[in-house]
Amino acid sequence: MNYKYIEDVPLSEVKKIMSERSKEKELTFEQKHAYEHAKLFSILTPANTEKLKKALLNLELSDELATKITDICPNPLELNLILEKEKDVDDAKKQEIIDILKKFNKE
Repeated sequence: MNYKYIEDVPLSEVKKIMSERSKEKELTFEQKHAYEHAKLFSILTPANTEKLKKALLNLELSDELATKITDICPNPLELNLILEKEKDVDDAKKQEIIDILKKFNKE
């Protein structure tokens, strides 16, 4: 089976999609595990996830990186670990990301 990459999907969106699919029909083994993982680890609501990801994409982060940060909602130390290999993210941009995360962690 060939899959085509379209975009990274945040955990809150996976949770929403799997919840809707489970109402329509029984989920497969893999889908059940993906749904359970999403229920356990999704932090934000789908609406807040979308807003946060959009704010991060406005900072010219990649879709993959914005999704990863959105899913984890890292503290400053964790953010430094995530961004360790990112050469195009300087300290000023890191601080902007931290400020954005603070706003969403309060909600």
